[in-house]
Amino acid sequence: MVSWTGLSRRALSILTLMTLVVVTGMMFARSSAPLQQKPATKTLIVKMAKGLPLEQAQAAVSRSGGTPKGSIPKLDLQVVEVPAYAADAITKSLTGDAAVLRVEESLTRKWQGVPSDPYYANQWALPKVAWDQVYGNVSPQFLTNVAILDTGVDASHPDLIGSIGPGTSIIDDSNGVTDANGHGTWLAGIVAARTNNLLGVAGVAFDHVQIMPVKVLDADGLGQDSDIIAGVVWAADNGASVILMAFSNPGFSQSLQDAIDYAWSKNVVLVAAAGNDGSNTPTFPAGDKGVMGISATDQNDNLAATSNYGSSVFLAAPGVNILGTYTGQSYVTWSGTSASAAMVAGSAALMRAVDPTLANGVVVNRIAR
Repeated sequence: MVSWTGLSRRALSILTLMTLVVVTGMMFARSSAPLQQKPATKTLIVKMAKGLPLEQAQAAVSRSGGTPKGSIPKLDLQVVEVPAYAADAITKSLTGDAAVLRVEESLTRKWQGVPSDPYYANQWALPKVAWDQVYGNVSPQFLTNVAILDTGVDASHPDLIGSIGPGTSIIDDSNGVTDANGHGTWLAGIVAARTNNLLGVAGVAFDHVQIMPVKVLDADGLGQDSDIIAGVVWAADNGASVILMAFSNPGFSQSLQDAIDYAWSKNVVLVAAAGNDGSNTPTFPAGDKGVMGISATDQNDNLAATSNYGSSVFLAAPGVNILGTYTGQSYVTWSGTSASAAMVAGSAALMRAVDPTLANGVVVNRIAR
């Protein structure tokens, strides 16, 4: 169903790219004396020895000067906050502890969509991927869950009523069903907006597919690896058939790869956006093992000007001027590899709604044909 005409499945060249740097400015009072500021912190993800009791894991973290902030027991991970100025020293101390197997910084990943005309009403991408040949000829009969790890989903949108299943938020108390950004709601409409209901748009997965909102990104579309990892594990443990991750960062995280491996072992199909930097630098999670990394094409099946490409890309799908649901019961047209990844995630979900016995590897191979 997914078109990737004119693009190689695997690009071989790899370039370097500047990583995202967040600069925190100091604020000063009107007087000459500066205001007291909370010291800058960093978040570390610490891989502990398998089976180590929580109390011992937290004690090891504390010995090195870190503050335990959470844990992901199924992956033996501790989420640790440390003063930024002492991050290197604490990392070195933790690395030398016999109870610690690995220490890495919790990287920040950003959603991958670019605003365009918010009232563009032509869903050109659906016939481009032969959706019109499937709709009306294929009858999905088995409920399939797509976990969208993103900014949440506005569950009150009329075109999503009946398409939203149970969700969660790793970062607040919303259960994933609010969206201060709109990106997650846009993706939900691309994947599974209600079809043939006299409203708005049609979703790629037009029947028997529901969205599991998993909020891991904040209102600015930014999310920490520690929260993303927890979201992947939650989705895999709560019945997700497909996981959509429409965010990226050029930094590799072994802990994130561990979470992806865990989800893959539970027969989950994983899809991620390759990014919108017009670069062939590898990005993650698109470039992780077991993930379909997706680049974007335009109406002529050409690589979109801003789309990433290269070794992180498994295939490409339409991603220019893609109409979807938006907050406030409205609709928006955006462009980016996020939309492309949502198209592929919807296609994977539709396949399993027709045949739930398909293994994740079979789904991936069929999409790649």
